[in-house]
Amino acid sequence: MSRYLTPSKIGLLALISLYTDSFIPSAATIPILSFIVSYLLPIDPYQDTSLQSSLSLTLPIDSLRQSTIWHPSSIPGRTVWDLLLNYLWKINSFDALHLFFDDLSLLLEKSYEGQDAQELNASSPRRTLLSRSSPLGAFVRRSQLEFTRLQFHDGITLWKSFIVYRGPMIASWRRRYPGVSASIDMNLQEESNSLEESVRDVVYGDLDSLSLKDANISTGDLEHLLEFQVDQMQSVTVPSLLHYVEFLDAWRAGDYLTSFDNLHRYFDYTMHHKDRIFYQYALLNLALLQADFGCLSEAVVAMQEAISTARENNDMGCLNYSLSWLYHCGKEHPEEMAEIQRKGVLGTEREALAFLKAKAKEFNMWSLLSTTLLSEARLSLSNGENLTLAFENITKASHLNIVKDVVNAIGSQIAMQSSLFSRLGNCKLLRGAERVYYAESTQV
Repeated sequence: MSRYLTPSKIGLLALISLYTDSFIPSAATIPILSFIVSYLLPIDPYQDTSLQSSLSLTLPIDSLRQSTIWHPSSIPGRTVWDLLLNYLWKINSFDALHLFFDDLSLLLEKSYEGQDAQELNASSPRRTLLSRSSPLGAFVRRSQLEFTRLQFHDGITLWKSFIVYRGPMIASWRRRYPGVSASIDMNLQEESNSLEESVRDVVYGDLDSLSLKDANISTGDLEHLLEFQVDQMQSVTVPSLLHYVEFLDAWRAGDYLTSFDNLHRYFDYTMHHKDRIFYQYALLNLALLQADFGCLSEAVVAMQEAISTARENNDMGCLNYSLSWLYHCGKEHPEEMAEIQRKGVLGTEREALAFLKAKAKEFNMWSLLSTTLLSEARLSLSNGENLTLAFENITKASHLNIVKDVVNAIGSQIAMQSSLFSRLGNCKLLRGAERVYYAESTQV
């Protein structure tokens, strides 16, 4: 793969040469220059999507033909495509390719060190010279420099790929110029037919190889494509994620105001892009943030809104987590949940646990199911109910933790077993459970 030069760039250079030689009339100047610049400058990520889709990583010769065939040239009876086709087939040897790149310096304005400007322009008074700092001038200078840097093998690869590139237009060339030979290499024309074919097979027998196909794309083209893709991702993803990462960093550092501000920025950006399906997670994060900084009343209000939004969007994962958090928050801080219990948002504790257990089974949320079973066991102990029901729920949770590998719930399960054995007054089993809990916690 070439670093910069490709056969399509040779076609653009030939088209630029026709422009500087005043073969393109004024009426066709703007369309032709716009076509050239569209392939030289990086793709604008903010332009129309239809215009982006019309551009490709490479410039097929058929696209070059479609963009020039409808524009008449300054020569009567000839279109710009006719002159461009003639120009491309004049490059009929590797030596001619060298001369083509050597003559590119004549398209540029000269530096006047040691030279007379009048002498430079006297040989071609009609030629329009390109400024060295213009997009076309910079492209010509870069192309000439890259060609001089090519190793011999890379130069041969470029020449062969150029032969393949213009190959589909050989029929048009012969039809337009019937009296001119259209050999791929002028050095083979003077040989006999059999010898010419054998030499052509030796020199140009690998024109369909994969290396020549790879030569149609340069690393510079890939860099432009990657830059465009990065711009596209940054315009949609990175700014919002940046706010969220800053929110997490500030939360970890204990900076309430900064974390609160970045959380609002993140979800304001999300809502701006009509991503309302994630709005419940904004409320969920807000509730967790408020609870972590001791603002329990604000956390409960935010969690209630998260539950309502999750139900509206049918997000059962967020809904189950929010209900579970609200239930456990009520157990730890009953004074903050008095209003919710009065309004009956969660119903009774038994109803809330039954709902969480059913939804956890339905959506295979094994960690939530294990936690709910342990909560039912704790509720049975606190209400003074039959211990058999508590043992049953703990056993179910233990089985679920082992079968589904719910590692994060094993500690809670062993702690609940210790509470149960303490209630029964069985000190030996209590100490055994405590040792198991200690060993499990040290491994984690």
